[in-house]
Amino acid sequence: MKKLLIILIGSFTLSAAAPALAGPDWQIIEKARKDKQAAVQPAQHASSLPPSGAQGECRVDPLVLQLDHGPRADTSPYINQLRRERHEAQLKACASKTK
Repeated sequence: MKKLLIILIGSFTLSAAAPALAGPDWQIIEKARKDKQAAVQPAQHASSLPPSGAQGECRVDPLVLQLDHGPRADTSPYINQLRRERHEAQLKACASKTK
């Protein structure tokens, strides 16, 4: 009885571990890679067009603020305030250019 129980437990363990040993699903990986490449190509096409009007003259990067609190803070609140002010100034300069 003890050997039968050990064999059953071992077979259940191996059957549960089999998907982990199966390896990557290459069809899904290739499909995701093709979808990503298809999404990037229109953006590259649009960026290769010459700038016209307000579309390409003024490019303002999105506001990115780093973590400024807690034990693993990357920066200080003052630095984030400076980044926010600089971003607002860029937006105002861009808005005044396009008018």
